Amino acid sequence: MNNSISRSKWLATTAILAAMASVLFFWEMPVPLMPTFIQFDFSLLPCLIGSVALGPLSGITIALFKDLIHLIFRGLSTTGGIGDLADFFVCASVILPSSLIYKKMPNIKGLIFGLSVGSLFSAIISGLLLNGLIIYPLYGKFLINLEDIIGMYKQIRPSSNGLWEVLAIFNMPYTFLKCAIISVMAVLIAKPLQGVLLKYSKPKQLPDQSSLEKQQDVSMENNKENTAEANNSDDENGKNVKTA
Repeated sequence: MNNSISRSKWLATTAILAAMASVLFFWEMPVPLMPTFIQFDFSLLPCLIGSVALGPLSGITIALFKDLIHLIFRGLSTTGGIGDLADFFVCASVILPSSLIYKKMPNIKGLIFGLSVGSLFSAIISGLLLNGLIIYPLYGKFLINLEDIIGMYKQIRPSSNGLWEVLAIFNMPYTFLKCAIISVMAVLIAKPLQGVLLKYSKPKQLPDQSSLEKQQDVSMENNKENTAEANNSDDENGKNVKTA
């Protein structure tokens, strides 16, 4: 958690961003040159904003909750939760490397570099490896035969041959492009939002004991000086009266 953000503010802001991500996840749209079961949405954006402004734990929490909400209301009836798992893999694959890099380089260059690495990392890890090892085998086991899935890709590119080939040609570039587009939006939004959060979320700090003691010593010295000046003034007035 960002040390400048109070726990209550962190929880409240993360919850708000999770709600925004959940709403955006329901606004899915078809992707040209991709099978119809692959949809584009902007729900990754609040996750990236949260990870930059509040830390990687916030981004992962936002991704987890928005996928759970989507699973409850739509995922079970469409992809059986497999699509939501795939989305979580994509989000986590971007958030973790980009947040670690930004933590080491907390400036705009570090943010851009981190999100670029995160987009590439997500394309390779999630778009290719995790899809090939986990997601598509789950689809083939519980929902639709893998040959039928590959057949959907062949309708777009007839020469496609095998699962790993279609993932490398279609899914990996698409995952990178999706993450890159949303990363650009995050760069434009996350930094100003982080400034607002840091400005209004810093808890008020009470002065420590040493500061209080120093203030008391200064106050006592000032009182002594004022008393001495007052006594000197009285003595001078008394002398003037006697002289008169």
